[in-house]
Amino acid sequence: MSSQPNKAKEATIALLRTASVVKRSFEALMHQHGITLQQFNVLRILRGAGETLPTMEVAARMIEPEPGITRLIGRLEKKQFVRRGKCKQDSRRMLCAITPAGLEVLSRLDGPLVALEAQLLGSMPDADLDTLISLLERARSHVDCGATGT
Repeated sequence: MSSQPNKAKEATIALLRTASVVKRSFEALMHQHGITLQQFNVLRILRGAGETLPTMEVAARMIEPEPGITRLIGRLEKKQFVRRGKCKQDSRRMLCAITPAGLEVLSRLDGPLVALEAQLLGSMPDADLDTLISLLERARSHVDCGATGT
């Protein structure tokens, strides 16, 4: 009898525990800067894009799917970290852009993020990190997101 199911279970639990530790660490850092992890993700996406993006494009690029993307961006707009406007070519589409205040929040987070990433995984050699990245990508590629609801 193969030990594969037991190893798969052990690996799944280890992955979930590790993801929880990493996520809590990032959430604590974001909290110190007055934003949520999801809000950080939106700001990161908009800074990286370097241009306005349709709301649904922001949603598609999120690390974790966010069904309430309009509300999430609305909260960032209230904080003046994001601005929204209608697309000139299609008035049904809303375009989002990061503001100077949003860029400032990310700028203040850049150093602490590097330090946190080093604390979490910096003790691993590059070859191990490359292997970890590859294994995680392989694991994700075999998951049917539609079947799991994620």
